[in-house]
Order: sequence, then structure tokens, then C-alpha cells
Amino acid sequence: MKIKSHFTLKVFALIVCGIIPICSQTKTNLEVFKVLVDSSISEALADISDIQKEIYADLKLASQYAVFENQIIKSIQAEKKNASTASNAPENIRLSYSIENAAVSYGEVFRDGFLGTHFVDRKIFISGSYLFNNEEMRVKDFYYESIDTVEFDKIQTLENSSYPFTQGEIPTEPFMSNLFEPLVAITTAAVVIALFFTVRSK
Repeated sequence: MKIKSHFTLKVFALIVCGIIPICSQTKTNLEVFKVLVDSSISEALADISDIQKEIYADLKLASQYAVFENQIIKSIQAEKKNASTASNAPENIRLSYSIENAAVSYGEVFRDGFLGTHFVDRKIFISGSYLFNNEEMRVKDFYYESIDTVEFDKIQTLENSSYPFTQGEIPTEPFMSNLFEPLVAITTAAVVIALFFTVRSK
């Protein structure tokens, strides 16, 4: 009875994960970048003790990084601080923030077991700097990165062609893997057919 119960729970878990995509959903490259932006803003605001003051976000973003503007404002507001990008806003605290580089890179393709799914290591990073007007013009640099593993076949769905920085050089699939899989499939099919006719002849 215990074995049956355990099996039922496993089947139920598989069904739930099949119905709710979030169980195995991988963040897109842009989503990971936004998480890293959140981390950089948290670091920047850690130096501010007066949460009553409004922060004027003076964003120094290149055109390709303009997509992060709303995320930066949301990140500031998540820290329970007022924020604005309006030039005429009360500039009690001016946060000058810039992203200098953002990139994605992939490692070599590898398998998850014999004839398993192809995976690659994914590395995403952002770097930049920030300063406040209430400090002695001391620029602080930041660097954040995320390293995880993603399915090789899903790389293109994780990238966004509208934002080139979310795209990395896609590694090539190993030649022996491409050659070996069809051979195994053909051999398996041949064995099955041979067994089928052997059984029928008897």
C-alpha cells in the first residue's frame, strides 16, 4: 500500500507540473537581467538611511538598455522610497545610475545522461556604476551575474531579438552526438522489426 501511495503522489506531481508551466519554467534572459538590475538597485539604496526623501533617478542608460528604466523605478519603489525620472522633481537625493555592459554567454553543450536532453551553462551579467548627490562625487561600481543551466533547444526562446544584449553566441551541438542518435534510432527500429517478424514466424 505504501508503494502504491508513493506512486500516486509521483503521478499527481507530474500531472500538476504538466498543467502548471511554472513548475519547470525557465526565466528568459531579459527576465534574469531584470533580477540583476533589482540587485544593483538594492545595493545602491542600502547607503540611504532617510527613506522620507524622494529619489530623483538620473538614469544614464544607452538606448539598448532603455528597457530597464521602468524596472529601475519599480526596484526603487519596492524599497519603499519615492522615485521619479522627471527633471523638475524635488531633487532631495539624486541617484545617477548607469549600465555599462550587459551580456549573455553559453558554455559547451552536454547531455543529461545517455541519450538525454542537451543542456548548456548560461552566464548573464550586468556591470555599471552609481553615485548620489549627497556624497563626495564617489562613483561606486557594481557587477552582478547569474549562472545556471538551460536546455540547448530552448535557447532561442529565451532570447529576445529586439534586444541584442539578450543574445549570446550559441554553441554548436557535438558532431558525434548528431551522428550517434540516428544510428541508435535506426538500430533500435531494426531490432524491433526483427523481433516482430521472429515472433510472428513462430
